[in-house]
Amino acid sequence: MSYMVYPVSRAMPNNEGLTITQAAKAMRLSPKTVRRHIKQGKIPYKLVPGKYGDEYRITELPPQRLKEQTLDTTPTLALDIVQRLEQENRNLAGQLGAAHERIRTLENQIKLLTAGKQPWWRRLSKLFKRMV
Repeated sequence: MSYMVYPVSRAMPNNEGLTITQAAKAMRLSPKTVRRHIKQGKIPYKLVPGKYGDEYRITELPPQRLKEQTLDTTPTLALDIVQRLEQENRNLAGQLGAAHERIRTLENQIKLLTAGKQPWWRRLSKLFKRMV
């Protein structure tokens, strides 16, 4: 298994490899994922004495783990899909507005067709008139 030797950062106090954070940035992974790969044996490491005990240092990064930086990672097809979905979203929003307006119109027509409810005192007075 061949590994790519990754240049060591000049900012590090001891030049014994990359810290977990630096390796995570180089591989575009989270530090937690790098730790998991170390524990699984996917990334070679060595322990060096640190301020608070032994620290993991990565001297070689697997080439398949390195992510190349590209200028444009978004494919044109994905942009076309996004534009189509945005247009569809606008169309559906317009249809929703038209449906709401149609519902309001129909509700107003129903109100005009149904007789309004009389106040309780009128209904009570009609009831008394029938009894007499």
